[in-house]
Amino acid sequence: MTEVGYTRIAAISKDAPAVLSALRLGMGAPFPFLSDAELKLTDALGIRETTDKRHGPLPVPFTFALLPDLTIHRIFNGWYMAGRPTPEELRQTLRELLRIVNADFDFQGD
Repeated sequence: MTEVGYTRIAAISKDAPAVLSALRLGMGAPFPFLSDAELKLTDALGIRETTDKRHGPLPVPFTFALLPDLTIHRIFNGWYMAGRPTPEELRQTLRELLRIVNADFDFQGD
């Protein structure tokens, strides 16, 4: 994974590796895009969306905020604005993580 703004990011999609490679290149994204085209990870995590018959089986989108030891600190899940984190929610979550990881982190402007 690549560090972006003191965080590490990876994207996982059900698209084929070639599609993800083109998307990553087109976006100029410095972080990896991983393929779950066969939905193995989706099924292992139990996050398969089964109600959308038009678009076929899809993974429910998740955003995880992890501590350095990969312990889950916070989970955001859902479609569009109903469950995805806003930039402000991500900022606040990263501050929470900084407080946990760095004992000397004390930002008074919070």
